[in-house]
Amino acid sequence: MTTEMRQLELSPRQQSNADWWDSNPMTYDWENTMRLPAGSREWYEEIDRRFLAVSYFAKGEDGRPFGRFMKREPLKGKDVLEVGCGMGTHASMLARAGARLTAIDLTERAVAATKRRFELFNLDGVIQQADAEKLPFASASFDCVWSWGVIHHSNRFESCLSEIGRVLRSGGRLLLMVYYRPSIAYYVNNGLIRGVLMGQLLRKSLQQIYVDSGDGYYARVFNKRELHEHLSRDFTNIKLSVVGLKAELFPIPRTQFKVTLEAATPDAVASAVLGRWGSMIVAEAIRQ
Repeated sequence: MTTEMRQLELSPRQQSNADWWDSNPMTYDWENTMRLPAGSREWYEEIDRRFLAVSYFAKGEDGRPFGRFMKREPLKGKDVLEVGCGMGTHASMLARAGARLTAIDLTERAVAATKRRFELFNLDGVIQQADAEKLPFASASFDCVWSWGVIHHSNRFESCLSEIGRVLRSGGRLLLMVYYRPSIAYYVNNGLIRGVLMGQLLRKSLQQIYVDSGDGYYARVFNKRELHEHLSRDFTNIKLSVVGLKAELFPIPRTQFKVTLEAATPDAVASAVLGRWGSMIVAEAIRQ
């Protein structure tokens, strides 16, 4: 495994993003219940367990975690770039699928965490700190780019997408998840409940309510038309899928009662609703 750490020259907005994620790493510990030593093998396994437990929508037909989107054929033996590795959950899955993996993140904390994970689990990959707005790779360097819930946090989304297109080889595959606007989370949980019933729309915009209630210093949302338009400049064979977490179906505080409701909700029921009004939109596309 190779690891590179360097000082990035970031725009002020991107520096704010880096500072936010450095202080709030994505460990899926929303209720502050994690009691395992950070950086231990058990800690990483618990992060993965929590993440995969709510990712019912990504299971493959064979039940393999994330098999719906992380198909082995385009990964094995291929040069794969993950943009935004966080604590390394997807990076480890990509490496185990046989990818020749390069994983980047904006923060030193995420790079160090993914490096530690790869050492503990004896995985191979190049892990380095980098800015998605200015990728430090030659054009046409990769066969596949994977980015799950990352570049919508940049206020220069177009630059990130252009850079991804630049480093992909012709015929290369993109799998990208960003936030979806026509969703229960956006209009019901934030617009109706926080905005109208709690009066927050008197003080700030719906978009700002959404950002303040979620993760990240900044978050951009898209509808299908907007995302397709952005992608169509460099990509073809574009397929868009809307997905969401079961928690979105129950706009109440996260108590044991809510956890019980989520667990009792069949995957098929959740998919029927959140396949139209979920909070995330997944794009699969081919570089022209």
